[in-house]
Amino acid sequence: MLKFLLAISLCLNILLGYFFFNKPTPPQNLFHVVRVIDGDTIVVDNNQQVRLMSVNAPEIELCGGQKSKEYLQNLIEGRDVRLDGQLNDHFGRLLALVYLNDKLVNQQIISAGWARFTSTASVESENLKSAFARAKEEKVGIFGPLCLQSENPTNPKCNIKGNVREGKKTYFYPGCGNYSNVALELDQGDAWFCTESEAVKAGFTRSANCH
Repeated sequence: MLKFLLAISLCLNILLGYFFFNKPTPPQNLFHVVRVIDGDTIVVDNNQQVRLMSVNAPEIELCGGQKSKEYLQNLIEGRDVRLDGQLNDHFGRLLALVYLNDKLVNQQIISAGWARFTSTASVESENLKSAFARAKEEKVGIFGPLCLQSENPTNPKCNIKGNVREGKKTYFYPGCGNYSNVALELDQGDAWFCTESEAVKAGFTRSANCH
């Protein structure tokens, strides 16, 4: 009986030692996604806002903005994600690479065409840049006819092109020197107008190539 009890005790000690030294390590940098604000910003535990690094999704009111938000909601809202490479932007948000299990969320939304790549340096920069190039080539999401237009599909008579580039707003009408070369990126704030006065009222200035 004594040998039996000693054997049991030895086995218990071995088992306790195994679980003590081999107990699973809790995941690091794991956060619960409480809410998705838009296609590139989420809220995690403790009401902390996180911006997806190298990702620029359309504003909600612009073309593709709501679809971008819905894509991200379906992907990660209410789930646990891992945040890597955290930095603070000028709005006080964390900039991070966001992983759902082993999949990079930043890359997924860019690949789907619902966000643009921005050149924030990270270990994933080249992968994100490649995903962006493929999305443009395949004309998905905001790079498809929904948001990228050379002709007005809903009202062809409203054919004045309002073009926003580097903060400068310029409009072009048929007959302007480079009118046919101007493609509107509606996710970037470009817009169609029916009259020049509408364009001017919206803050656009006639192109110097228009006579």
